[in-house]
Amino acid sequence: MSSLAPAAVRTARQRLMQIAEPQDSVAIVLVAAFGPERALAIAEGRDRPSPAERREAAEAWPEHARSLTEEALELAVRRWQPRVGLRRVEALEETLARHHGAWFACPEDPDWPEPFLDLGPAQPWGLWGRGQRERLSRCGVGEIAFVGSRDATGYGTAVTSHLAGDLAAEGYGILSGGAFGIDAAAHRAALATSVRDPATVCFLACGIDRFYPRRHEDLLREIADRGLVLTEVPPGCSPMRHRFLQRNRLIAGLAEVIVVVEAGWRSGALNTAHHGLEWGRTVAAVPGSVFSAQSAGCHRLLQEEPVSMVTSTRDLRELIGSPQLPGLAGAGQSPLLPMPGPGAGAAGTGASGSEGPGLGGAAGAGAGPGEPDPREGLDEVQRLVLDALPVARAVPADRLCAVAGLAIRQVLPSLSVLEGRGLAQRREDGTWRLHPDSRPAQRAGSDTPVDTV
Repeated sequence: MSSLAPAAVRTARQRLMQIAEPQDSVAIVLVAAFGPERALAIAEGRDRPSPAERREAAEAWPEHARSLTEEALELAVRRWQPRVGLRRVEALEETLARHHGAWFACPEDPDWPEPFLDLGPAQPWGLWGRGQRERLSRCGVGEIAFVGSRDATGYGTAVTSHLAGDLAAEGYGILSGGAFGIDAAAHRAALATSVRDPATVCFLACGIDRFYPRRHEDLLREIADRGLVLTEVPPGCSPMRHRFLQRNRLIAGLAEVIVVVEAGWRSGALNTAHHGLEWGRTVAAVPGSVFSAQSAGCHRLLQEEPVSMVTSTRDLRELIGSPQLPGLAGAGQSPLLPMPGPGAGAAGTGASGSEGPGLGGAAGAGAGPGEPDPREGLDEVQRLVLDALPVARAVPADRLCAVAGLAIRQVLPSLSVLEGRGLAQRREDGTWRLHPDSRPAQRAGSDTPVDTV
């Protein structure tokens, strides 16, 4: 591998990942228009683009011109301010390499996965990874993503194991999100049968210094040993709900084909499929019983979207074509994403295999057609604050600012709204936590974080 990106560029990207959420529309357009180093200076309040520069950038990105107005920029800098004072990242790579065997890659590196270029300026600013670094350049060729319900049925896990296992044995890469249910079945099947290096790739919704869900630590360590574990979330960050949605676009971006095995009517798996359709990826769905709630989302996809029905490995082979075998074991190495504002997860919540937003629906844990979403009506900022509330120990409101990436003037009104809806609880000492009565949505065995602070 030729030399990596200059240290100043790498540090700037790491700091931007620390300060702004991955799909923050203002940060995205700043990086695209001015590069990572100048974008960081603007985000930290050390620089400000002139009106002429903003006009020029708005002309280059007319569909996102509103993100470059003086007002939008001022609000963004205030929003990022609580995170500007977080610990510096200059020695982060060395520390993580020493303690976790982790490394950092960015778009300027020669081994950056080429499929991410399809995401345009919305591609990740960088990736933290575990596993052998040389495997990164092999990603994106012949990668098949399997996504679906955390609460998978025996039918769903059996179908996933069969399809993923057969494809892995033929040299295809298997890609998923490490969650319970369909995700785990796909990863395990790949590890059992793959003739490819990397055997499987997993995207996390938390920092690379932790494995989540915790009950999958052994599985994730095995993936890191024989494949790759990747994340765009900075080290030390918790797996907040909106980060699962952000993670879904990376699964879709790296895959050539996305297979939805089981999914509820409003599911994060449908969110992944929707991203794939936007970027011209092939999307397929496995039909299930008409009586199974876990297959309602698959049937919805087949009815509403241009996706293919898959009932066998042969069906998938016809969609994919001949396998590519980069890094074969024992052999030699052979449209822009719409940019939502801060809190891109506002459309709903969910992991690649979790109940979350469907194709235009709000999230609902297991919600069927017509059933109300318990969070319905909350705006983007209120959802971010709700995601940031801890379950066990109450924290001051200013602590939530850094976790949610919001200014105090946004957090306080949102807490009042959440308290009025019975979602947030204010203690006598002025600290806040998730209201105990709202916890049942976090089900046993769920991939949803139990504490986010």
